[in-house]
Amino acid sequence: MKLVPSPTCSCGLEDQITDHILQKRPILESLRKTVWPTAFPFRCQLYGGKEDLEKTVSFVSLSGLRV
Repeated sequence: MKLVPSPTCSCGLEDQITDHILQKRPILESLRKTVWPTAFPFRCQLYGGKEDLEKTVSFVSLSGLRV
């Protein structure tokens, strides 16, 4: 992980907070649907079991974002 110069997401819609990245950032919609094909609760993405957290780590890694 690397520090970024601004908290604003590069999409310009809102700050690059966890909820925005995992649930809302439009450019990641396709990846989001690949990792989580059905609606998946935010709390499980952060506090779920091992399998849930592995999916979250995979999503963040594949997103290519600097966080």
